[in-house]
Amino acid sequence: MNLMLALYTYDISTALLILVLMLAVILDWRFNKIPNWLTLCLLGIGLALNYLLLPTSAVHFGLQGVGIGLLFLLPFYLTGGMGAGDVKLMAAIGSFIGPSAVLMAAAFSLVIGGCVAVYMILRSGELVSLYRRYLVMVTTRTLIPAEVGSVARRRFPFSLSIVLGTLIQLGLTGKLEFYHLTTQIGYQLQALGVMQ
Repeated sequence: MNLMLALYTYDISTALLILVLMLAVILDWRFNKIPNWLTLCLLGIGLALNYLLLPTSAVHFGLQGVGIGLLFLLPFYLTGGMGAGDVKLMAAIGSFIGPSAVLMAAAFSLVIGGCVAVYMILRSGELVSLYRRYLVMVTTRTLIPAEVGSVARRRFPFSLSIVLGTLIQLGLTGKLEFYHLTTQIGYQLQALGVMQ
């Protein structure tokens, strides 16, 4: 495949990833769920692009990203800290950006989600009661369910944290510049006489 075409495709795939992530946030915010069809389509597109664009020896790049994205957030799902859709979304992101990038994106997502949780706790005024509940759980080694209406039972769409964490990672690595695509568009506009 032509190298320039591959570079344009990377820019286009990043733009596609961002658009689908925005759709995931909207659906999560509105329906409290990230649909399987969305994460499976994103996963399939990410793996297909890696298969088409990377050399044969590096085809497992996308699969490693899926595995790391899945494994990094799976403990939080198993302990009830997030939904399965969030974990699948991070795995699908890994199919696009690969293992080390998805690890950083997931770490940024957890920091952002933690900040949102602290904000919710402080705003609710339940910091002391939550501290006491967790202290009792740690000392007695028993699970004490949160009371109905408690901030510990409130849900927020973690997909927003995932999108922000992914955008931070993409921004830090220069993938949000869309250099190859914007350069080509600039050349085309110059050829048409629109730009000088």
